[in-house]
Amino acid sequence: MNKSYAEFDFSRLITDFVKPVQTAVRSDQTVAQALDALRQQKISNNIIYFYVVDEQQKLVGVVPTRTLLLSGPDDLVGKIMQHPVICLPSSATFGDAAAFFNSHHLLALPVVDEQEKLLGTVDVRLFAEDALDFSRSARQFDLFQLIGLSLQQMQKGSVFSSFRFRMPWLVCNLVSGLACAVVGHYYREVLREVVLLAMFFPLVLTLSESISMQSMTLTIQYLHGSMVRWGAVIRRAQLEWGTAALLGLSGGVVVGMVAMLWRQGIAPPTVIAVTIACSMIISATLGITIPVLLHATRMDPKVAAGPVTLMLVDLVTTVTYLSLATWWLL
Repeated sequence: MNKSYAEFDFSRLITDFVKPVQTAVRSDQTVAQALDALRQQKISNNIIYFYVVDEQQKLVGVVPTRTLLLSGPDDLVGKIMQHPVICLPSSATFGDAAAFFNSHHLLALPVVDEQEKLLGTVDVRLFAEDALDFSRSARQFDLFQLIGLSLQQMQKGSVFSSFRFRMPWLVCNLVSGLACAVVGHYYREVLREVVLLAMFFPLVLTLSESISMQSMTLTIQYLHGSMVRWGAVIRRAQLEWGTAALLGLSGGVVVGMVAMLWRQGIAPPTVIAVTIACSMIISATLGITIPVLLHATRMDPKVAAGPVTLMLVDLVTTVTYLSLATWWLL
């Protein structure tokens, strides 16, 4: 590829990377006829699979090298082939192909058009070249994207362009802060009565934001292609809910015990501890859900997920904290 992650477009069609198939055989040929036809080909590509096509050049099966070599010369290729074949449609993107290779563990994948005609193949080496540089660039690229920016934008260097790119995402923080201020005003009575709640407010928000960013970052790793792998998302969600519950429980206990040092009774520290436990589970859920929803609506989850998720997490955590405190303490 010889291209940095920031410059590479995962939405490019896989047909841009397809190589011609030099080892296709016909389903109506015998093994002897297929081998004879292959010997006459000037094969320059590495042989990984022998793909089987019919008279209309439609992909109908695949024959492993071992099977082709060890079968009888009079056996029909159509009888020894394996089918159906895992293949990529011509509408698939580079990201989709990467996801297919990751989930199916194949060395090559055939690409077919709408009529299932064989267009060519892509092999796993396409994704292995420059792997170290790719990984290093990817981490840098993701860091910028998660805070609402792109690496290309920041490399432009102009003060005005930097302001123009960054201000829309900071608006999310402004909206979030103003909304939290309105919520705080609505619940001002409990804050006036129990000052300890205000003292621990920043810590409660920080813990919620941290768990949401961790969940969001991990979720985005499953969303490089144009297709959402729902099985992987569900497994990710189950893992995050369990992890968030344990983190919330342990964090809540620690903070609650520290809050008891102010000697304002057992109730306020309990409210703080319960809020931390609940808000961390909710924040983890938002960290998973927001990128998936953005991805499903064809928006870039890397650019938009960070600011949107933090905005919602701050608002939900504030409402949860003060609502619980009002119900419990007043």
